[in-house]
Amino acid sequence: MAQPDLETPIFDALDGLAPPHQQQLFFSHQEQEKALLNAWQSGKMHHAWILTGPKGIGKATFAYRAARFIFDSGATGDGFALIQPADLAINPESHTARQVANRAHPNLLSIERPYDPKGKKFRTEITVDEVRKTVRFFGSTAGEDTWRVCIVDPADDLNSNAANALLKILEEPPVKTVFFLISHAPGRLLPTIRSRCRRLHFAPLENPTLSKALTDLEIVSADNVEQMSQICEGSLRKAAELQSEDGMIMVHAFERLLTPPFKPDYESLHHFGDLVAQRGKDQNFAHFSDLVFRYLTRQLHEKRSSEAASSKSLMALADAWERVGETLRETQIFNLDKKQTAINVVRMLAEASRA
Repeated sequence: MAQPDLETPIFDALDGLAPPHQQQLFFSHQEQEKALLNAWQSGKMHHAWILTGPKGIGKATFAYRAARFIFDSGATGDGFALIQPADLAINPESHTARQVANRAHPNLLSIERPYDPKGKKFRTEITVDEVRKTVRFFGSTAGEDTWRVCIVDPADDLNSNAANALLKILEEPPVKTVFFLISHAPGRLLPTIRSRCRRLHFAPLENPTLSKALTDLEIVSADNVEQMSQICEGSLRKAAELQSEDGMIMVHAFERLLTPPFKPDYESLHHFGDLVAQRGKDQNFAHFSDLVFRYLTRQLHEKRSSEAASSKSLMALADAWERVGETLRETQIFNLDKKQTAINVVRMLAEASRA
């Protein structure tokens, strides 16, 4: 059995919220579950799936839930059973469930941003060395008589070399193997990768399911469920992030800066930059980056849905997406001034919103 690395931190983990490989509770997304079940039960399981949708709505949780099901149901190697299950749930106390929860199942490979123990932080992208782990993984004899599952989370973080290495594997996939590529922005993936995968789109959670999830996962107290369900945009991860000390303060400040006529004042910008760049609170910059892309996603959706929107305004937002993304990446890679980055990015967003 593969041994989990207990010393390496879990990428993108949040205090108080179980990471996807340990999460047994699952909410909504019945149609996506049905689509995967139908493929599995038909004996025509596609070798690669892209799970798309906003961050924090259950895509990675779905991938690990599917992995547990495949390992548990595919032990005979054919994917068929006399009694067909209605969903992907398995006994949470089973040996398979415990192995996946510890990421110690011999037939499970998780590809994420690597952790740098010297710098004590995660890399800003998924490198080709991470994808090359598949060579040993697929080249070895499976630890048990079952299928193998590779989860890339998120595939958006693959650098160009890593993406091309993954593409080669998808072009000639190993037998009895399933890939799940988590993607918050599928447009960033290589078109050739997208063309080799079946796509399942996940929508943000809605009430009453959202409120139930917030309660059952104990993300917020019962008194705050209604308010949180209105501002977390259907994302359980965003709700958990907002529970942090500076979470709601940052959200409200960001929204005030980007209200019509989209001309943030100097003093407010600098106060906001100080909040984003607080020493010892790296999560604030990550939260800011998330707010930025959520804002752009919402603006693009609203513009596309509006008959009055011009091609100029759409192009301005699309251009801002590229420039902002590059600015945020360079800030992380080269350890640039986070306060100045926050100020510059908000100005870019305001300019694009005025177009």
